[in-house]
Amino acid sequence: MDLINRRNFIAGAGAVTIAPRAAWAQTFPSKPLRLIVPFAAGGAADIIGRTVADGMGPLIGQQVVVENKPGAGSNLGIDTMVKSEPDGYTFALASIAVAVNQFLYKSMPYDAVKDLAPLTLALETPNVVIVPKDSPIKSIADLIAAAKTKSGGLSYASAGVGSSLHLAAELFMQKSGISLAHIPYKGSNPALTDLIAGRVDVMFDNLSTALPQVEGNTVRAIAVTTAKRVASLPNVPTIAEAGVPGYEMANWWAFFAPARTPAPVTALLSENIRNVVNGDAAKKRFADIGGTVIASTQESLSHRLAAEIAKWGTTIKTTGLTPT
Repeated sequence: MDLINRRNFIAGAGAVTIAPRAAWAQTFPSKPLRLIVPFAAGGAADIIGRTVADGMGPLIGQQVVVENKPGAGSNLGIDTMVKSEPDGYTFALASIAVAVNQFLYKSMPYDAVKDLAPLTLALETPNVVIVPKDSPIKSIADLIAAAKTKSGGLSYASAGVGSSLHLAAELFMQKSGISLAHIPYKGSNPALTDLIAGRVDVMFDNLSTALPQVEGNTVRAIAVTTAKRVASLPNVPTIAEAGVPGYEMANWWAFFAPARTPAPVTALLSENIRNVVNGDAAKKRFADIGGTVIASTQESLSHRLAAEIAKWGTTIKTTGLTPT
């Protein structure tokens, strides 16, 4: 499906006979689309966005141009999308941050429920719990025991306050009943550098970043944060099976359009994004970053977003984090 014809558009829109919109819908898309990736180039988000853009172009007969717009925990890029014309020509990749940021920022430029039109939950990527290669901690049980008994306690590194890695650790502490001292960094790479050097005890890191270090034997992986083990680390247990029942944390990556984008247009975008991520080429590319394809319906993404907002609202309030 690469075009929305006039008849289907009018029927889907409840037979609203507005000539300019009907004429526009007859040829959608008639120009290149813009995909906003609210993170810097080179990371997992950029890989996901460009994979979808490259695969989607031939399906719809128009180029999909990726625009990296990082800043404010992804708020800058998502807000740019929200404020664009709701005509289907601008959509965005979003992470778990769209559910979490409302609890971390005093002033939000958009409402995650009211201002976003769900397209599809494309995939999930895991985090992994890592320690320095010479650490005596070899399992989640060891980590919990050391946190309770070591004089001065243990420290953990994160990519920054409010990052998904920070939240993964906070959820772990909440579920396991232990306390770890948080050492926030400006990004994952400096945090990982200090972990390798032994200046911090443990880190929850993105699998895509940590895996080369695990394979290079500079760090040790003791658990993954997802509900199931990951193919690239088959012998590493999940946190839940390692002794913390009910723990599950995955980075998820979803696509949204501005609210008020016509339903036939969001359906078209959703269908084509799902076709791309379900393709063999995309699955292979996503496997390189530990991704599991979901390719959800629009309705399913809407429910997932609501559930994530409820989950992280409770978790963040429990941690005592205050909006900045």
